Amino acid sequence: MIALQNIDLAFIGFGEAAGAFVRGWGAARPRHVLAYDVKVDSGSDAVRAAKWQDYRRLQIDGCESLAKALAGSGVIFSLVTADQALTAARQAAAHIEPGALYLDGNSCSPGTKQQASELIERAAGRYVDVAIMAPVHPALHRVPLLVSGPRTESALGVLGALNMCAAVVDGPVGAASSVKMVRSILVKGLEALVAECVLAGRRAGVDERVLDSLEATFPGFQWKERAAYMLERIIVHGVRRAAEMREVARTVEELGLPAPMSHAAAQWQAKVGQMGLAAGSGDYRTRADAISRTLSTPGRETEGGATNEYDDIPGTYVFDAEHSRKGYELNMFCMSLNHESNRQAFRADEVSYLRRFALSEEQRAAVVRRDWNEMLRLGGNIYYTAKLAAADGLTFQDLAAKMTGMEREEYRKMMLAGGRPIAGNRSKSEWHHG
Repeated sequence: MIALQNIDLAFIGFGEAAGAFVRGWGAARPRHVLAYDVKVDSGSDAVRAAKWQDYRRLQIDGCESLAKALAGSGVIFSLVTADQALTAARQAAAHIEPGALYLDGNSCSPGTKQQASELIERAAGRYVDVAIMAPVHPALHRVPLLVSGPRTESALGVLGALNMCAAVVDGPVGAASSVKMVRSILVKGLEALVAECVLAGRRAGVDERVLDSLEATFPGFQWKERAAYMLERIIVHGVRRAAEMREVARTVEELGLPAPMSHAAAQWQAKVGQMGLAAGSGDYRTRADAISRTLSTPGRETEGGATNEYDDIPGTYVFDAEHSRKGYELNMFCMSLNHESNRQAFRADEVSYLRRFALSEEQRAAVVRRDWNEMLRLGGNIYYTAKLAAADGLTFQDLAAKMTGMEREEYRKMMLAGGRPIAGNRSKSEWHHG
């Protein structure tokens, strides 16, 4: 049995899950607990101050750099957002102590976990796929965990010493995450469906009758109470849960299946989470009405409350004033690649170079993954993002082909033949009419 006092532990990412674990351990915590969270590098004074306050409140040794947090740490919990998990592993690989146990508790696809495992194992670390199978509140450190991969025996020893509740899923790295990802199709997908159902019911004035009917069909589910809870989860955690649902969709697609439901759930979760609403206290009606007031139909609501008719054009992100504000730092990063010295610095260490700019976590992940369409959604200007493509050695035709999901020659032939067919590409409303 591993002695608790012999564990030196570090957190990469110190949010809800990490805080819950520390509160659960109480005084029976490892002898040294350090943490590094990217929010200490934020361009916002308030964000940085809030994170340092988190450390002080829970009596954690917060670190200004990942290298400092990992120095001497034999056990590492990676608990970042899903879209940052691979970046966190790549950074950790540069600083991890030989033999350190890397417990990757992020909600990622098996493929993402396997990529992270390769990075950590090449750096002489010991990687463990960890799936957190329930909300960390109220269970705290006793939340059910699944672990998989060749290092599970070592993981069970450490997790047992930490009084955590873990079970093994037989199989390689990714087996534990497969359980969580497939489960999330229903769990987070149901949240999105309930949100749409309740909002539509409120606008139609039939929400109570609908939920009472569902209670009769599925007795004991407590639909009104569950609806309130699910809306709270989307309001408070929608952005993070959307990132997880994109990993769920990736999991489904890795299995050779289409994932339209998971992609749609991710869009709903992100849309509500980005509203920045307060969940407040109250029943489902209060939360549903707060969301409904913020939405506009069709299209989306701008900061001034107006609706942009061009938002109904499929696959189009018009670079308007709102997009310009949202994408300013992203576009400044792309513009910086005009200079060869900056291109060299970026190629040498993408993650460190990106820290020069106050990018959102979503924007940073989109750049690292070269998700060109996502960059546009997040405020990128095509003429600026093309500079990043050029730095990668891509022509504009290469870039356009990637954005349409085609090979270059296939894209060239389509354009020579007259481009995309007009049917179905003029308005999203056409999708509802065949």
